[in-house]
This record gives sequence, C-alpha cells and structure tokens, in this order.
Amino acid sequence: MSGFFMRQFPLQDRRLWLLAVTALAVLVVGRFCLPVEWALRAVIHGGYWFTFFTFGLWLWVGWDWWQVRRRVDAGRVRALLGPAALVLVVGLIWQAQEKHGFKILADEALLLGTSQGLHMDREVGYPVRATDVQGPFQILQAVLDKRPYFYPFLVSLVHDFTGYRTTNPFWLNTVLGFVFLGLLYALGLKAGGRKSAGALLVLLAGGLPLLAQQASGGGFELLNLTLATGWWWLVIRHLERPEVRTQDALVLTAVLLASTRYESMLFLVPTAVVVALAWWREGRLLFRWPTWVAPLLLLPMFWLNRAFSANDSLWEMQSMGADTPFALKYVGVNLGHALAYFFSFDGYQPNSPFLALLGLLALLLFILWGQRILRAPASAGGLESGLVLGAIGPLAVTALMMVYFWGQFDHPVIHRLSLPTQLLMLVAIVVVAGRVLRLSGRGWAGLLMLAVASMACWSLPVMAKNAYGRDYSPAMTMAWRREFLARYPERDFLMLDRDSTFWITERIAATPVLQAVDRKAGLLFHLRNHSFSAMYVFQNLDVDADTGALKLLPEDDLGPDFELEPVAQRRVHTLRIGRFSRVVSIRDGDTVVARQDFADAVPQDEMKPGEQEAAKRAYLDRWVKELP
Repeated sequence: MSGFFMRQFPLQDRRLWLLAVTALAVLVVGRFCLPVEWALRAVIHGGYWFTFFTFGLWLWVGWDWWQVRRRVDAGRVRALLGPAALVLVVGLIWQAQEKHGFKILADEALLLGTSQGLHMDREVGYPVRATDVQGPFQILQAVLDKRPYFYPFLVSLVHDFTGYRTTNPFWLNTVLGFVFLGLLYALGLKAGGRKSAGALLVLLAGGLPLLAQQASGGGFELLNLTLATGWWWLVIRHLERPEVRTQDALVLTAVLLASTRYESMLFLVPTAVVVALAWWREGRLLFRWPTWVAPLLLLPMFWLNRAFSANDSLWEMQSMGADTPFALKYVGVNLGHALAYFFSFDGYQPNSPFLALLGLLALLLFILWGQRILRAPASAGGLESGLVLGAIGPLAVTALMMVYFWGQFDHPVIHRLSLPTQLLMLVAIVVVAGRVLRLSGRGWAGLLMLAVASMACWSLPVMAKNAYGRDYSPAMTMAWRREFLARYPERDFLMLDRDSTFWITERIAATPVLQAVDRKAGLLFHLRNHSFSAMYVFQNLDVDADTGALKLLPEDDLGPDFELEPVAQRRVHTLRIGRFSRVVSIRDGDTVVARQDFADAVPQDEMKPGEQEAAKRAYLDRWVKELP
C-alpha cells in the first residue's frame, strides 16, 4: 500500500497545465462568451467542419492504432470465425424481423432532414421550406435542431458517396447493428474472461426487440450505444496497457459520444478520470497532440446546448405537464415505469424479461464488487479498474434518466433511452458470472442455453407480432405517408402537412399547415398559376367512439376558406384516421380560385428575347417569394 502513496502525479509537467487551460477556455467560450444567437449561428455554419475534422482525426488515430497491432496470426483469425458467424446470424435475425422505416417521430425525420442539409449545403439544420422551380432542388429555409448531429453527419457521408436516398439512415443502422454486436462480443470477452461470455452477451442482446427496432430505424440510438460499447472496451484496454494511441482513441471516442446524444456528455467525466489514472500509474504524462486538441472539438456541442437556455419549449415539458426538466421528485415514478418496461409480458414493450431478471440481480452484485475494487485502487488490476470506471458512464446516464421529467422507459418514445442501462446490465451479468460467482464451463453452457431459449420462446414471437411498433400511432401515420407517396411517383405536387420535413426529404415541395393558413395569398398565387400538378393536404381525424363522427385535429385544420376533396384515408391507430385530400379551391374574401385540370391557350403578344428573359426572371422571383 505504501507504493500507492509514494507514487506522484506529474503536476509539474507544463503540458498538463496547457490541457487544463484549454479545457477551461472551451468551457468559458462555449457557455458564456458568445451571445446565444451568435453561438447557434456558429453551429449552423461551422458545425459540419468541426465534425468533419473530428471524425477524420478519429479515423486516423484508429488506423494508426490498428497498424501497430495488425500482426495477427492465422490461428487467431480462425478463432474469430465462430464469433463472426454468431454476430452475422443475430444481426440477420434483427433485419428479418423488423422492416426499415422511421420508428420514433419526429426525431428520425428531423435527423434525416439535417443530413440532407449537411449533404446539400454543409450547414446544420433541418429544412422547412424547399423548391425546385429553378431546376435543382433547393432548401429555402432550415431550422437548427436541438439534437446533436454526429449521426446526421455520418448519414450525409453516405449521401456523398452513394447519392442522396431517404433510406440511407436505415442502411447505416443496419451496418451499425453488426458492428455493435461485434464490439459487444469483444467487451464480453474481456469482462467475463472467456469466449462464452462474449457469446452470451451477443445472444442476450439479440433477444432484445428494442435493439432490433433500432437496427432497422433512422435514429441515433444505435450509434450512441455502439460508441459507448467501444469506449468501455478502450477504457479497459488503456488501463491494462497505457499508451498514447489507445489514449487518443479513447478521448476522441468520448468526443464523438458527446456529439451523438445530449446525455452522452457525461462520458467525458470518467474519460478524464481514466486518463488521469493512467498517468498516475505510469508516473508521467502520455502526450500526443490529438488528446490536447480534443477539448476544442467540443465547442459546437456547448454552443448547441445553449439552444435549451434560449428556448424553454425545446424541453417539451408542456407535453407531460412538468415544471422543471430534472428533479428528484420524478425518481419514484420513473423507477415504477422502468420496472413496468422491464417486466411487461403483454408484448407491447420491446423488452426481454429474461435479460431484465438476470441484469438487475447481477447489477446489485456488480455494484458491491465495484465498491471493493474502488476501495483498493493500488491492488486493482487494469481490467478490474476499467470495468468499474467504464460503468460510470452508463450508470450516470441511468441516474440522469431517473430524475428526468420524461424518463419513463415504458413510453413508446422513451423505450430507447433505456439502452445505456441495458448495456450496463449486460456487462454486469458476465462480470458477476465470471469474476464473482466464477461459474464453471457447465454453468456458462447453462446460461447460453437459457439465452437461446429466451430468444426462441419470447423474443422472436414478440418481434413477429410487433405490437410495440404498431401501438405507436406516429410511426403508422408515417408509413401511410410513404404508401401515398408510392402511389404518386411524379412528385410534382405541393403537400400541406404539419410534418413538412418528411416531404422535403423526399424532394417534394411542402409547407406546414399553420404556415399555409398564414400565407394563404401565396397558395392562391400558385393555384392560379398552375405551379404544381396538385395541392394535397394530410390531416388526422379522431373517431368519436359513441357516434362514429370524425373530428379534425385542430393543428391540421386549414379553415373554411379551403375546399378539400378527400382522395385516400386509412385507420392509422385505434380511433384515429389519416386522410389525404386535394385542395379544390381557396377563397380569399370575394375571390375564389379553383383548381383547373386543363387550361385553354391564351394569345400572347410577341416579345423580344431580352423581354422574355426579364419576364421569366420576374416570374421566378415572385414564384419563390410567394412560396408558403
């Protein structure tokens, strides 16, 4: 124990103070110096390039790290064939059971819209107005989203290399599903100390319907979970054998995590602790420039976070009747909802009761084991320290969710926020089995058989019924939009819809319903001038269970001045109808402009070429200005 106290931290190293000053400067500039408007504008115009540099640096560091370790003998490659086959089978099961599509609205549609803006204009923001009147499809107005944008950035890279497609987010998450399972196997191998532990984690994760849902959707949850899994593995690796390349990879992975989800900023704290612990154990600073510039790469996330202070409505507290986003008073309610999610047996939750039972029991023993490790840091090995310190990240996120006003794991929108908690439970299972209970080979075989039985008897039937997805009306409504779009492939119409971003990502002119009401004169202009082949509106109607009468939702109401002709409708949820209608005419006072399928030719006076060009430019200018 004396060596523990005799070892000194390298406080006299000037590079340490340089890093501390840089981090402090980033905090001050990111949170206090720039006015909110300037900070958000900096994100819009500079966020792409910050992320481009960060991701490029992360790739370079990873390649450099791999180059040092690429001498792998043939026997080791052959040993990976079995795990690779298991990962492939589980990943394909996910893809077979879930259809590609948006799972959580409006998050995923806005992430796609942000990727479209990054792809087309290299600016951060989702589109709300767009046109193709001058030939190319142009985004006329974009709004900065509150969500971190590393995932949309990756989708924009897919757009850059393969062409813009609205299905690209789904394929990116498909690939991430296999990567996540591979990293989970590697983490299980370290945590449990044997191949059976890695295989057990892959099977337990494979039996979680929530992961199958995320692997086929367009959200950033799977990217966040993949980075967190890789980050935890790097924590262990760095404390086992501290060296600069692993340190750079660990620090930059933490930066990318902070750029993926809001609460993943919490991973920065254990990252700093791990780096400091490695320095202390080595008795020197491990120095390379990527670690030192990492704090600067966090600036856009600090700036983006200021959007919440500028606009309280971004917290969406009004939807739940809450008065503050975080408070201890939410803990009891959220714990009840968490248990309701973990141990639901009706098929309407994308859960795995077997994983929940094992995970919660193991988590208690893991915490007790971890406390013993932390009480004797001098005698703890790098593996044990890494397992405990790596758990701080997902544990902190779990604690934050419990004090969050909307941290209800059994809510369709919030299921996904339980993933870091379930990652913590997964690792706890193999740590307890391998390092606390010290199971024999027969014990591991029993766990593997139970995991397979749980997947076959519970998970696959739940995924097949997909009650948890069909019970979420926004997803069903979005599927109806996609089907309507398939019926009208011309895409030369204008859509009035409160979810206008979806249509713009499909390169269709669209405007929100409320904005259309406010700019009725612009719609009159375009209806009169045949700017579009048709104008459609999408509306939701509730069914009165007693009378069967249909009642239009107020936020979808265009008012009495719009004459509509229904063209298609469908039940999108119990007592909810989604309807598409064509705009037949628009009234403005005594003026009524009606849709015309055919127009008679009107004789025109001859114009000189210069006059024709000037008239065309004037018309186009007015066309754009009149867009609703």
